[in-house]
Amino acid sequence: DGHLCNDQVISLTNSSSHYSEQNAENFEWSIEGAENIEENGPNITFTYPEDGSYVWSLTYTDPIGGCIVNFDTLINVNVDYISADFTVDNQTICDSEGTISLESTSTFDVGTFTYSWTVGEISIGDTNSEITHNISSPGTYNVGLTVTNTETGCSSNKLEEDFITVVGSTVFTIND
Repeated sequence: DGHLCNDQVISLTNSSSHYSEQNAENFEWSIEGAENIEENGPNITFTYPEDGSYVWSLTYTDPIGGCIVNFDTLINVNVDYISADFTVDNQTICDSEGTISLESTSTFDVGTFTYSWTVGEISIGDTNSEITHNISSPGTYNVGLTVTNTETGCSSNKLEEDFITVVGSTVFTIND
């Protein structure tokens, strides 16, 4: 039982004392409500899209028909859904410098969150969902956001490459 982060893969291993590659077909997994199920020998991996209580089962059927052994467990799953996203008030800054305002439009379940912003190669020290930042050199800038649930440690990232453009100054000189 516990918290899972977005699309976190759960992995189970058949550790039955009588398991071997020769009798692998005599075992059958049943993973209620799971998605993206992949079986590989004694291992099974899967994900859950939403919270719930689910039954996990592993059944062994003796090929001679002498016995069927079933192992069941009920598991409570809490998927900590986070999807980082943001908006900016201005993607083009004229005349070499200016200020941008960034706002998180991230979606998530419940919890307390921190926000880590980057503009270009600079990590912004502010951990709020809304920030302003001054850009003073011409060029194009990537913008990134990481949203982290402080209780579970789950996070989501978004990076927009070449998202902000700062146009250089326009000047002229008079020739004698």
